[in-house]
Amino acid sequence: MTTSDRVLNILSLFSLDKGIWTVEEAAQQLDLTVSTAYRYFRSLVSAGLVVADEPGRYSLGPAIIHLDRQMRLHDPLITTAQPIMADMASELGENNVLLLARLYRSQVMCVHQEFVVQPRLAVSYERGRPIPLHRGAASKAILAYLPSRAMRQVKADSDVPEDVWKDLQPQLRQIRSRGYSLTESEIDPGMRGISAPILAPDQSVIGSLSIAAEATVQSAEELERSIQLIIRGCKLIEAALAVRAASREHNEATP
Repeated sequence: MTTSDRVLNILSLFSLDKGIWTVEEAAQQLDLTVSTAYRYFRSLVSAGLVVADEPGRYSLGPAIIHLDRQMRLHDPLITTAQPIMADMASELGENNVLLLARLYRSQVMCVHQEFVVQPRLAVSYERGRPIPLHRGAASKAILAYLPSRAMRQVKADSDVPEDVWKDLQPQLRQIRSRGYSLTESEIDPGMRGISAPILAPDQSVIGSLSIAAEATVQSAEELERSIQLIIRGCKLIEAALAVRAASREHNEATP
């Protein structure tokens, strides 16, 4: 493992469960000497990635917010999907949240949300919160389209039991067959998730687009309308990304 990998491992320690670390705690967790851990923390402080508002106690720093802003402004998937999602949110109306998600290590993370009015029921799948890959419509829509090699790596990196992966296989085949995933109360009680994959021109999965809505207030007609809307939204995003890529390639090839 390189030094840069070890420094990045320091950053990966910060979580919802533990957002403040001492050098000694980090050294013990990562099996480092305290002097080495201090050196890594000094580098992270210098970059603004962590700060010590209390002596010896570190939390994430302002550079994280700066990087997040750059991602929101320049990430091709987010900037391409955002106007399409805004139009979809207006069409859906209240009590619906649109979610754009990406694969993140052995989890899925929401990278953008759109809604007209915040729904009455809380949606845990908020921007920046990792969700297990084996639960929820957004995750399963991505999982169903992972190639075999990537699937093996995800399984190796996760702590999901083998019998759970085995039980998932029929669901994943069904998702690939119909082109979308549909779940209920897998992330939030009473919430229904509808999701479809966003595919690159080579058919590799880039992410997923989802609708989270209260299951009890959705009629059968509204459910079918949401399914068709989410599939159409994914196709619009895929087409816009393809145009963007073609334009970039043309500009790069033009002297």
